[in-house]
Amino acid sequence: MKLYFLGIGGTAMGNLAIMLQEQGHHVCGSDQKIYAPMRNLLLEHSIESFEGYSSLRLAQLNPDLVVIGNALSRGNEEVEWLVAEKKIPYCSFPELVRREVIAQRDSIVVSGTHGKTTTAALLAHLLAINHCLPGYLIGGVPLNFPSGANYGTPTSPFVIEGDEYDSAFFDKRSKFVHYAPKIFIINNIELDHIDIFRDIKDIQRAFSHGIKLVPGNGCIIANGDSEVIREILPVGWTQTIFVGKGNHNDFLIKEEKLTPQGATFKLIDRIHWEQWIIKSPLFGSHNVRNAALAIVAAQYYLNGRLRINLEHFKGVKKRQEVIYNENDLVIVEDFAHHPTAIKETILAVKQAFPDYKLITAFEPRSNTSCSSCFQETFIDAFHGSDELYIAEVFKKNSKVLDVNQLAQAIHYCAVKVIDAPTLKSFFSRKIRSEKQVFLFLSNGNFYDIAEHLKTTATLSLPSFKN
Repeated sequence: MKLYFLGIGGTAMGNLAIMLQEQGHHVCGSDQKIYAPMRNLLLEHSIESFEGYSSLRLAQLNPDLVVIGNALSRGNEEVEWLVAEKKIPYCSFPELVRREVIAQRDSIVVSGTHGKTTTAALLAHLLAINHCLPGYLIGGVPLNFPSGANYGTPTSPFVIEGDEYDSAFFDKRSKFVHYAPKIFIINNIELDHIDIFRDIKDIQRAFSHGIKLVPGNGCIIANGDSEVIREILPVGWTQTIFVGKGNHNDFLIKEEKLTPQGATFKLIDRIHWEQWIIKSPLFGSHNVRNAALAIVAAQYYLNGRLRINLEHFKGVKKRQEVIYNENDLVIVEDFAHHPTAIKETILAVKQAFPDYKLITAFEPRSNTSCSSCFQETFIDAFHGSDELYIAEVFKKNSKVLDVNQLAQAIHYCAVKVIDAPTLKSFFSRKIRSEKQVFLFLSNGNFYDIAEHLKTTATLSLPSFKN
């Protein structure tokens, strides 16, 4: 089948395109702009991609099916042509996944406001080292695998991130509704995506729709320390396993020890009265919970026959990814853009590099972080930073985040509002002989400032030290 991906530069869209090309489909696509690392991955897999949209080009290519990403909307030239001409069928990304990839397989859906990508990568890694030959579709680039997507085999389990965001401009259901979860992991539920959800109750309602699809012989594995999750779980038609630190959980996280090398914790199975000492290379308390949820899901799927080994897990690109660590200079990239994720990431980085000066750069880029929704909540999110640099919002709407007001409200560290191009050259001049961590927080490429700083450091620091 000849497939055309409209929005192919998105991480999930690009990874799915790569997977389906490897399955024998002919794949190409378009996007307004295609950034690294997806740009490089598409090139490596010989997938033709076009920057910019053209209805004439789409008509000439005449694919069998167009897959429309949820970032696309009415007004886009190619969307308007598809809707008006009705010559080529189209579908949403999750609809194609359900039809062509999951089909009759056991799907393990990883959901939650935060931690989906890391938890899904951990779970796929655990299933792989236990010889399950899993398929997976991960919204990032897991460093243990060649890409974020792999078909696996028709009979192997399929691990996929279950985003609560809508499926397409013509399908406002959450993506995970399409994925028919056999195992449904719910990591956390917080207010986010205010462009489509009114409040936390609205988000809970979306998760309830996913919960209703779990069969009686399946399982829901959830963060039992979240009151918001416990308001909608357990349910009567399938098993629920709660994981967390409170004594009311079925799997208990105990004796958590966080070090610059990662984390060690005890995981106690109160259902079968077993326990394990887990060593993880990921730093931060939130990654302890991510690892615990992945372990419990793999343990359930394998019916207790799981060999647990996370010591060789390498993480995911731009998820607390240390891209440079030389000569007392550390550069870290992270996807965090929600106040809770920002707070947890900063705590984790301070734990990993306790003696370093922390210089944080934040780009409000997602629809929610660009809005005034978290105007007050952002004030306390950056505690632990010694210096904070806030870029201008990426998208401006009627209720936009006031970055200048935010900067004025923060008194626990030095704060500066600065545009991204200026920040690129400004940070290059800040490289010093003292111990420094530069932490970049954005759900986009942040104008490649981190990579630019890495290049500058590589060229300048050795001579500076000498």
